[in-house]
Amino acid sequence: MFVRLAVVALALIGLGLAVRLYMSRSGEDRLRAGEAIDIRQLRDPIPGNAFLACPPDYCQAMAAPSPIFSLPAARLVQLWTQMMTGEPRIVIVTDEPQQHRLVIIQRTPLLRFPDIVTVEFVAIDDNRSSLAVYSRARYGSGDFGTNRRRVLAWLGRIEQLAHQ
Repeated sequence: MFVRLAVVALALIGLGLAVRLYMSRSGEDRLRAGEAIDIRQLRDPIPGNAFLACPPDYCQAMAAPSPIFSLPAARLVQLWTQMMTGEPRIVIVTDEPQQHRLVIIQRTPLLRFPDIVTVEFVAIDDNRSSLAVYSRARYGSGDFGTNRRRVLAWLGRIEQLAHQ
């Protein structure tokens, strides 16, 4: 009985290591066909492995509200960049200043599954801005709330930085 359990345990460990090695490939650090999106063009329903936050009247899909900041969009971009420097397992995939868009891949801690995060910085007027954030898992149909927690945590942190 012990030998069988040891064999099963070793097989699971080997499988976990294989998945981790596969997910750690540099090919997972770039967008694939169909993964580049414009948040304004998203439509309901948002998949179960994703979470969307948008300022009022910005998104067509149902989204959590994103805060409005009393600062210009350029300053919001600076604060976001400052905040991202402390985030683990982040790769900036696309930085599109003309579209006010940034695409990031953040990997899960254990198996290194890639989650894709698209951020669009929204200028409301010269002195007010917001952001739209769409975070989604590349693999699977569920994410155990990971993307929701990530987006809400990041929105909370950017609010703290904006009020310092």
